[in-house]
Amino acid sequence: MQSFLNLRNTLLFVGLLTVWRLYLSATLQLHPDEAYYWLWSRHLDMGYFDHSPIVAYFIWLTTLFSKSELWVRLPGTLVIITASWLTWQLAMRMFNSTSIAAGSVMLFNATPLSMLGLIVITPDIPVYLFWALSVYLMWLIIQQQQAWQWYALGLAFGLALLSKYTALLLLPSLLAYLLLTDDRHWLQTRHPWLAMMLGFFCFMPVIIWNSRHGWISFVFQFHHGLDSDSYAFGRVGEFFSSQLLLVGPLVWLAGMYAAFKTLKSGDKPMLMLAAASLPVILIFGGISIIKLAGPNWTAFAYFSLLILFTRYFLGSTIPAMRYLWYVSLFSTLLLSLLITLHTRFSILPLAKFSPAMAVTDATNAFYGWRELGRDLEQIPGQKIAIAPSHQLGAEIIYYTDEKLQVRTDAGARASQFNIWNQTAKPPVAHGIYVWSNDDSPPQNASDLPAYAHLQTLTILRKQVAVKQFHIMPDTVQHAPTTQAKRRLTL
Repeated sequence: MQSFLNLRNTLLFVGLLTVWRLYLSATLQLHPDEAYYWLWSRHLDMGYFDHSPIVAYFIWLTTLFSKSELWVRLPGTLVIITASWLTWQLAMRMFNSTSIAAGSVMLFNATPLSMLGLIVITPDIPVYLFWALSVYLMWLIIQQQQAWQWYALGLAFGLALLSKYTALLLLPSLLAYLLLTDDRHWLQTRHPWLAMMLGFFCFMPVIIWNSRHGWISFVFQFHHGLDSDSYAFGRVGEFFSSQLLLVGPLVWLAGMYAAFKTLKSGDKPMLMLAAASLPVILIFGGISIIKLAGPNWTAFAYFSLLILFTRYFLGSTIPAMRYLWYVSLFSTLLLSLLITLHTRFSILPLAKFSPAMAVTDATNAFYGWRELGRDLEQIPGQKIAIAPSHQLGAEIIYYTDEKLQVRTDAGARASQFNIWNQTAKPPVAHGIYVWSNDDSPPQNASDLPAYAHLQTLTILRKQVAVKQFHIMPDTVQHAPTTQAKRRLTL
């Protein structure tokens, strides 16, 4: 089987999965988060309410000539290809083994993380890229002992911070490696400290933006990640369970075991990989006691953990350990194909087990938005829509081809719409009120005369009503004489 792991087969493997990812990118409607980040790209700035800005610049670059779903998501595919190259290069430099390099690249491309998670355009995509580049540059420093490389690392760290605030965890990760090895001598030089300062200097645009907006983004992220009224150890188990689906159960469990075993090995390459993954996963696991961490928050940690897992098992002289690696690869690939095929073609008969499962299916987030936009465009004389969330508002703007302006309702969660002063306070007299069955109706909507003439758009998926939109024109003049209901099957 070792002969299977070569450059030619790796290119073929990655190429086939890339075609599948491009197909998904082109045919799935935008997830609400994606639509929101796409909207950022229409208003470029040094910072945003929720995150650092690079995701908006990535989308802006790929949508210069087309804003179709494929082009909005193209940065994800490009980052996966670049990260695959970095994975190959790092594995070759660390272990000088084509089979380890090929196995690491194949495993990365086979995971649900890269098959779906990294094509959905979010800040996780640029931060994964610059985290991976930072880890690669750190190993160059260890391998070549060139002081100037610290400044390249500082720049990569700065770009990672400009992608997502959680890139700050690169500092304890790299510090952990230095303290565990004789490479700690670098800490007695000025270069790591100046590199860190360079990284924070690159981050200055976000700091300046926040200073002009009352530090609103930093405050929001602090409360989003740490603010909670309760402590629950059960959330830690829930968080770690979510990680099983990110890279596959066997890969995660065996990879974590290998990472902990590595800490006692004294093997520098393996220690470097463990230091760039374990602290991130454990920190977010610990945070979950206070507030459940999102499953995607750890995504960039798996750049190094997947290489570590491959080296530990595939590089073993014990046949059973090598066999476990192959079983892990194919089981993870099977899981990814199952998830993506269901996302695109609804192959899992969830309704037969439980109608509630079909309704709460997370992949429903990719459906119904184009149909909603089409319905809204057919209402004459309307220019403004009011939505109870920033995500629904962004979907309306995207799928009406920016023909409708959107205001978020006064009761909506604070978002970038507040920065743009696009929050309806008091309710707009002449606008379409839109909300879904997952939302509360916009504040005071029931006081308007058109409420009695509500239109309902029901989205069916495999004959199951998975989503319902409520549309209320601004006046009785634009509303139908009776309540209208439409059901669309996807």
